[in-house]
Amino acid sequence: RDDGDAEGVGAMTPLMTVTERTPIGMKHWKFHDCPSTIGASSDAEAVAAYDAHDFRADVVGGGDDVEAQCGDTATYSRDGTLFACANGDTVEVYDASVEPFALAATLDGLPGASALNFSPSKTYLAIYQKQTSTGASKDTKNMTIWNITGLTTNRAPPRKVYEVFQRQFLKAEWPYFQFSDDDSTAVRCVSNEIQIIRPAEGFDRHARLRVPSVAVAKISHGSTPRVACFVPEVKGAPGSVRIYELAQHTEEGVVENPTPVARKSFFRVTEVDLMWAPDGSAVLILGSSEVDATNKSYYGESCLHYLKADGSFEGAVPLNKEGPVHDAQWSPCSDEFGVVYGYMPAKATIYKAAQCEPKYELGAGPHNTLRWNPFGRFVALAGFGNLPGDVKFFQKMKDGKYKPIGSTRASCSVTLEWSPDGRRLLTSTIAPRLNVDNGWKIWRYNGDLLLHEERAKIYEATWRPVPDGTYEDRPISPASKRVESQGGAVLTNASEATKGAYRPPHAAKTAYRPPHATSGSGNFSLAKASEEDMKAGKFKAAGAKEPAKADAGVPGAGAQLSAAAAKNAKKRAAKKRAASAAAALEKL
Repeated sequence: RDDGDAEGVGAMTPLMTVTERTPIGMKHWKFHDCPSTIGASSDAEAVAAYDAHDFRADVVGGGDDVEAQCGDTATYSRDGTLFACANGDTVEVYDASVEPFALAATLDGLPGASALNFSPSKTYLAIYQKQTSTGASKDTKNMTIWNITGLTTNRAPPRKVYEVFQRQFLKAEWPYFQFSDDDSTAVRCVSNEIQIIRPAEGFDRHARLRVPSVAVAKISHGSTPRVACFVPEVKGAPGSVRIYELAQHTEEGVVENPTPVARKSFFRVTEVDLMWAPDGSAVLILGSSEVDATNKSYYGESCLHYLKADGSFEGAVPLNKEGPVHDAQWSPCSDEFGVVYGYMPAKATIYKAAQCEPKYELGAGPHNTLRWNPFGRFVALAGFGNLPGDVKFFQKMKDGKYKPIGSTRASCSVTLEWSPDGRRLLTSTIAPRLNVDNGWKIWRYNGDLLLHEERAKIYEATWRPVPDGTYEDRPISPASKRVESQGGAVLTNASEATKGAYRPPHAAKTAYRPPHATSGSGNFSLAKASEEDMKAGKFKAAGAKEPAKADAGVPGAGAQLSAAAAKNAKKRAAKKRAASAAAALEKL
């Protein structure tokens, strides 16, 4: 048991929960701290450590019939106190602040509900029904908004406050009604306009910003919300991302040619992913195109731009390697963001958010995913998809540097998510992305595997959110500092290097090599970087070289002198010869 990790996890602190959705039902796993098998010196010790894992599961609502609790989709509120689950023709809302979860309301007559979303302050619940033979009929408004403010207080039933047709559904654009942090403002993007809604005045009364050809919009966080929208290229005009102040548009009606407070234009971009900073101060624009104009990639091209919310700065994020942008993520502190980019082996760089300046490199390797923990202290750098699943862990130090603290391999993983306390990492292999080796794993922040749960098939595994302030930011525990041995195995501390990590009795001493294999053939990978490129360190601009060293000349011939030094040496040698000649004459 890692006492440093267990500290602070007691009776007064709620236990972390993993929610899984499988074909046979939904379960909530209460996570207790558990020891690791790493470092176990014998089979008995390893088995004892594994048996000490303390988990328990509660079926949704506490019922005995697991099949009856099986849902097509489910979601938590932002603080984890409400839980909604779609099942058949109904949507059930549970009070998740008690254990087991208590059924708070059942919404009937919602066949085909396939997407749910709570507003940030739990005032509203948005439900989307697919329009198919098993879902809502074509003449039924399939997008509904429900007021649920009284669920957790006086058990008042939810009220339907708005309904509208939603013909097209794209998961990347959900939710279609986006609320501000206090639920006082909502934004909806429709054809050629952005609707700004004040829910307190009614959802059918809103300001309408006329933005021709607008494709997508996203509201920011913070006390003064803004909305960023993307307009693709039209008739030779460049595409652009524009930011509008919501506070400037409070009156009902149409606003023609609204003036944005910030704008960024670019060509060769057909789709964008708008990523707001947690404090709403800036937005990252990850643009992509299906066609690469340079003919360098079959998969199109991508770019990354940075735009301040007040319009004081805009520009392309400086990347010092050619290739696609695999991932970009903001630090929860909003002072930095990380980018994984370039042809494999990809590079990972941390940037200062103030002026979009590169700060620190996490090294090159087979990576395409970056995740910050909720406090911005730990960073997980991973490579999933067609990559082997290597995961590296870094800790941000007081001087701003990022120190490697461990690594592991999470093969075949599809998702990656930090726990609310920022100390554990959840990886899952889920269907339909992968239909074999399904299950989920929990890792410590240094790559130590804590638990592996296997399933025949699983659709989703996620952490339950917790209210802000539930956990505190803490550095790594001294006992769990990790060092990498020369053979690549990662040990939890120096004493375990002599003790030796646990190995099953049947484990082979060396990996199998075919008879025809050549030296190093089994380790070849286009994603493998050199030892120098894999190291983390301060950012180096593209083409930067080490200071030139003086030419040592031909081996054995001595150091080569500059022209001035050679001239002075000749003068000294001539003077010495003259003095020797004068001394010889005096002797005569």
